[in-house]
Amino acid sequence: MTHAPASHQNRLTIPQLFKSITLQEWLTAAVIAAAIGVGYWAWTQVYELTKPVLKPLGLKYLSSGLWVLACVFLSDLIRKPGIAVFASVLAALVEGVITQWGMQAFVYGFIQGLGAELIFALFLYRNWSIFVLSLAAAASALLSYSYDYLMYEYAKLPLGLNLLQLASFMVSAVVLAAFLGRYLSLRLLKTGLIDVFLIAQAQQSKSDAPQS
Repeated sequence: MTHAPASHQNRLTIPQLFKSITLQEWLTAAVIAAAIGVGYWAWTQVYELTKPVLKPLGLKYLSSGLWVLACVFLSDLIRKPGIAVFASVLAALVEGVITQWGMQAFVYGFIQGLGAELIFALFLYRNWSIFVLSLAAAASALLSYSYDYLMYEYAKLPLGLNLLQLASFMVSAVVLAAFLGRYLSLRLLKTGLIDVFLIAQAQQSKSDAPQS
């Protein structure tokens, strides 16, 4: 199946853009999200190791940003509606199967994916700058922390500690999801395996643009 040029894609409505997602894109998102889910399990070990050191400083969320990677990275790769939620939920489900989190992981996956999805929708799935990726990662962290706030009665904690934990989570998400995700996207582009994806077409358009 051929893809429409990126300039044509920019004229599509969000429902039309969603309908344009190909089987190849769904499968790519699913395979990579599943692999990231396994990576989440491994990262849980890092989180548990660092928590005793970071928690007394109010920085236990400083390593939590990686759990936002799937929704930001795969959205940047495919650049179409629904991918953030789909990838985040699938990665979370895989993690939930191999860790103690179970279905709780699904809830986190949905919330985190929704946070990123809302930002991409705000920009009509047309702006994929590192700034927008960072906003998406931060929004994902914000919603995720809001859920923790309700679940774990963070209202009982001092306001300053809540703000510090939230800020550390958002910074972590920007670094470990937005910047790492963009790095991974560019590395994957070099393999030539995703030349039909919108990210590749966008890069090609930049290369073809006349230099001033």
